[in-house]
Parts: sequence; structure tokens; C-alpha cells
Amino acid sequence: MEKKSRKQEVNRFPRRVSSSLSESHYQELKVILSRDPSLSMSELIRSILQAKRIRIQIQERGLSDVMEELLSVEAQLKMIGSKVTVVVNEFHGNSNSFQKFLLAKKLCGFQRSLQGEMKHLEPVLEKLQLKWLSE
Repeated sequence: MEKKSRKQEVNRFPRRVSSSLSESHYQELKVILSRDPSLSMSELIRSILQAKRIRIQIQERGLSDVMEELLSVEAQLKMIGSKVTVVVNEFHGNSNSFQKFLLAKKLCGFQRSLQGEMKHLEPVLEKLQLKWLSE
């Protein structure tokens, strides 16, 4: 969720209201906010006043780490894939046997890179499987 700039917020909600709360009510609001860092106090209070259902997005840290790993592996695989495409196009456009041999050796290097990424991906996938299969 994108953070809105102060100016956008003021234009959207031109009237400012302030209030006082008991410590217990304030702590209740803080507990709700602590469960969803993307929610602001103002958004929470507006939802309560409008009797809207309050959605709390819970971000599980363990799963977040796994997703970061997956995104990293995805980026590496895309980079390797684009390099492979360039080399394959060079290979097909080249008639020199020695040049084709060198390009084939380069492709073998990419294969080793892919195998390394697959080894890196295995524990990440295991964590996901444990999470999904345990529920």
C-alpha cells in the first residue's frame, strides 16, 4: 500500500477533527495498529466512524523472508535466461564451427549457474511446502 503525501491527504479530507480518548481506548487502537503497520491512526478512526470493516494485513515474517528469497532467485533466473537467449541467437547466426564451439561452452557455464540457482531454490521451496502442507 502506498503512503499518501500530506497534501493529498488534506485535499481528500479537508476537515480536521481532534478528540481526546481514555488511555484504555487509545491502547486498543494502538494494538490494532501494531498488527498492521500499513494502517494509519487516521485511517483506522475513519473506518470506525464509518462503521467499515477493519481489515488487518498480517505479514508473517518467516513467509516474508521466503518471498524475498524467491524474488532474488527469480531475478537471477531472468538474468541467466536473457544471457542464454543472446548466446543462442549468436550461435544460430554464426556459421564458424570454432565460434559455435565457444558459444556452446558459454551455454554450459549458464547451465552450471542454473544448477546453482536450483540448489539455492530447494531449501526455499521446502520452507514453503512445510508452511502450506501444515495448514
